[in-house]
Amino acid sequence: MLRRSFVLTAVVSLVLCAVTLPAAAQSDPAPAVVDSLSAPVDLPAPPVSVTPAPEPEPMAAPEAAPVAAPAATPWPESAVAAPTAMAPLFNATADTLTVLVDYRAEAEIQRDLQNAVAEKAQAERRTERARMLAKLAESRIEIKVSEIKALEAEISFAKSQKNEGKRAELEARKKYAGSEKQLLERRRDLRQREIETARAVRAYHEATEKACRLEMDLAVNRRERASITSTVDPGAAREFNRLQAEITKLEGRVLEAQVEQAGKRKDLADQEVQLGKVRKAVFESQLKVTQGGR
Repeated sequence: MLRRSFVLTAVVSLVLCAVTLPAAAQSDPAPAVVDSLSAPVDLPAPPVSVTPAPEPEPMAAPEAAPVAAPAATPWPESAVAAPTAMAPLFNATADTLTVLVDYRAEAEIQRDLQNAVAEKAQAERRTERARMLAKLAESRIEIKVSEIKALEAEISFAKSQKNEGKRAELEARKKYAGSEKQLLERRRDLRQREIETARAVRAYHEATEKACRLEMDLAVNRRERASITSTVDPGAAREFNRLQAEITKLEGRVLEAQVEQAGKRKDLADQEVQLGKVRKAVFESQLKVTQGGR
């Protein structure tokens, strides 16, 4: 009986052990499962949410933008060293040399040239008119001289006749004729001065025309030089150097022409001063004649 109860007790113990061991085995992994769910390996959300956060930091990237600024620098050294496709190779505004011949629009130069040609033609017409009037004044002077000589003869005859009334009348007529003769002589001088002034005007506009034509050639060459944006190509480099040499030569010729033009302007001013004086003298003579030769 004791043996049977011992065996039964052992069997019950074995059964209990078998029952408790699986339960323990099943209860131990549970905490491991809970720990694995809380591990960062199984939670990709935090890395994804953390990655976009630094995106505001790249906003400082615009600070690197000035690196591209040297490409647009206006200094001629950089323009020549690495010319772009749009910027001109020669920048007149950044020229380190003194520009002695101003950069003027071709339309403005053409307008001055046309005006000089028109004024030169007008001066030629004035010269011809003054010549005709000078000849007319000379012929009238000769007539007036003959008239005065005739009056002198009549005065001598009146004196011989002791006709004082007639002599006084003839003397007054002679004095008036003398005033007319003086007026005609001053008009002749005026015509001569007008001829000289018209010649000076013509010479001045001829010099202006010459200067404008040279300046136009210079402007065209400058424009062609500015159209060359790169000298990498040997042909472009040769053309640029040719234009530069031509521009240098033309600048010297334009400056010489401008000096000549200024000299002609001075000559014209002197002639105009003399013309004004002669006109004033003619005015005084005309006033004297209108007052009866007094």
